[in-house]
Amino acid sequence: NWKPTTRTATGPNEGGGPLVTAGMTVYAQVPDEAPGTLAFAPIVDGDLLPEAPATVLHEGRGLPVPLMIGTNKDEASLFKFMKSPLIPITEERIMAMFSDMAADNPTVELPSVAQVQTAYENVRKNAVGLGVARDIGFRMPTVWIAEGHAAVAPVWLYRFDHATPFLRLIGLGATHGSELAYLWGVFASGPKDPTFRLGGKRAGEVISARMQERWAAFAHGRTPDADGVAGAPHWPAYDPADGRATLVIERHDTVVDDLDAALRAAWGDQVLDFH
Repeated sequence: NWKPTTRTATGPNEGGGPLVTAGMTVYAQVPDEAPGTLAFAPIVDGDLLPEAPATVLHEGRGLPVPLMIGTNKDEASLFKFMKSPLIPITEERIMAMFSDMAADNPTVELPSVAQVQTAYENVRKNAVGLGVARDIGFRMPTVWIAEGHAAVAPVWLYRFDHATPFLRLIGLGATHGSELAYLWGVFASGPKDPTFRLGGKRAGEVISARMQERWAAFAHGRTPDADGVAGAPHWPAYDPADGRATLVIERHDTVVDDLDAALRAAWGDQVLDFH
């Protein structure tokens, strides 16, 4: 007979035991051995998950509901900073990922490495891997989804570009998850949080006010405009046939037409499987 018990954790692994230890080992080992493969992720089995959601949305077959979607400018930098194997960054691991994708998708015409590299011709050599990892893992799936879903419902696409002076100094920039502090208006995770050590909190509060107004408007069924908030331009819906407007969130927000033109040309219109 089983009955619930109450335990007090005394360490990071307390209460986990061998199952948690084994899970963490697999979590790190699988992407290390097969770059681009996630150990724990939804599996398209044809039954519970009949198709990849990104493919369905890209083909305009999703439920016709409004969508707000976007990414951060420097998504992959956090994974490099943490020396995480989850996203391939080095040239060797990126090439292995492309080979695996070709083997997993024999009927799909994948873009060549040379074609993909055209999007990074003006990027520093040591930053190309970060760009490729960011775009295959985050930006391109977002763009592919926006392109297709816009045919059935309004879509608003954004890119969060803002970073505090400290995050820029240590090379993280607008990294994965950094927008959440602005969205929720919580600017310190604890007394030793260094994010605003070199300033930037006042600008952050202004950005946060605009974001919260936009997200709240969207949640209430309105267009995600920040009416009445200074420095908040109108955010048009993303339309592949008319401009592909994208909101760039920074100290001063801007709306840019076809922000991802070079990426779309390099990566193509086919949804690629990042496992």
